[in-house]
Amino acid sequence: MNHDHAPLDAALVALARRAATASGDLLRQNFGQAELLSQQGRDIKLGEDHRAQQLIVETIRSGSDLPILTEEAGWIGEPPPGEGLYWVVDPLDGSFNYRTGTPLCGTAVALCAGLTPLAGCIHDFLRDALYWGGPGIGLYCNDDPLGDLPQPHGILATGFPVGGDFSDQGIAAIVRQISDYKKVRMIGSAALSLAWVASGRFDAYAESGIRWWDVAAGLALVAATGGRVAIAGESPDGTFEIFASRHPE
Repeated sequence: MNHDHAPLDAALVALARRAATASGDLLRQNFGQAELLSQQGRDIKLGEDHRAQQLIVETIRSGSDLPILTEEAGWIGEPPPGEGLYWVVDPLDGSFNYRTGTPLCGTAVALCAGLTPLAGCIHDFLRDALYWGGPGIGLYCNDDPLGDLPQPHGILATGFPVGGDFSDQGIAAIVRQISDYKKVRMIGSAALSLAWVASGRFDAYAESGIRWWDVAAGLALVAATGGRVAIAGESPDGTFEIFASRHPE
């Protein structure tokens, strides 16, 4: 992943933090009591998704006119050419968990240039933990820097995204990938999984068929630690194969 970009304006990072915090504070109120708007296959849409996204967009627009890529509405503003800056928003990652009262979900806001995440904020709002940072920024939880790397535990986080490959070949590929690890965790939120990789709770995250808004903020956090980030994909609008580890080897 290319990190050769000018340092971000601190005001933009602060804006991302404010947007993620506001969304999480809103979502906390209706946890386990969400309004179901639609259900199609393995995907659900909640009223809270839309309300949280509206709040994030309003907060971002109070201080930035950069384009925004959102899960619920696609692009707001023209997609930037080349390595132009833009926001990436997932208002509620882990919607199914949120609806069923499973406390594994979060809000994710990122700033990217092309396919390089420069800053990310993930609000684990049920634990009052805001993970934020990026390359050249550092990694923080709330106001506390997260520094020393814990010893590896041998834990891989992964998942089966809505658009994933559920064929025999696809399942076999996942089994081959996870066989190198002591333990595997599927918590139902890519954003939270990556925040926990960055902070040392998990060692690595790998998933195929995942969308950019699910992972952009978390990849910025892992990159903040000097860890390894591998991104296979062509466009922010498409799907990706992702591997991220806080351990660079």
